[in-house]
Amino acid sequence: MGRLIYLMGASGVGKDSLLKAVRHQQPDWLVAHRYLTRASGAHEQCVTLSDTEFAVRRELEVLCLEWQAHGLHYGIGVEIEAWLARGATVLLNGSRRALPQARQRFGAALVPVLITASTEVLRQRLTQRGRESCDDIERRLERHQEVQAELMGACADVASIDNGGALAESLAALSDIIERHGATLA
Repeated sequence: MGRLIYLMGASGVGKDSLLKAVRHQQPDWLVAHRYLTRASGAHEQCVTLSDTEFAVRRELEVLCLEWQAHGLHYGIGVEIEAWLARGATVLLNGSRRALPQARQRFGAALVPVLITASTEVLRQRLTQRGRESCDDIERRLERHQEVQAELMGACADVASIDNGGALAESLAALSDIIERHGATLA
């Protein structure tokens, strides 16, 4: 059985940038795509679906994980189960909300990793992205701090990577976590 490296973190911490670096520098690690009911942004690689298309996939049971956030539906396809069964290291941009569901579905194969960045870095990234008002950004930052503290306090097995600096350092930290959990580094 492979390992599912389950990346979580607030919007703006750089999960998609880290996954993009993985694709270029570690092509033997498989990066799962997400199904999402909004257009994919410039830095993320998602499969855009309408609400109806998402509902069809749910009904056909071709999603192994799904959650809602900010009025949107997110899902992960069952293909990652086949990849894990073949011993692959699989990375995905998950959700703190779906972590209990992921734990139940993947058990010991799951390696949860919290991606963080300082409040100042997050504020700057969210502002540059231009999707939200200043008030919305401040609410996101407050929620990020609350959830991060809660998650780290409640889950002793969650590793953490500060992605506020050089991407190469974050990728090296991710490699260390993967190696510690016995996943294939190749």
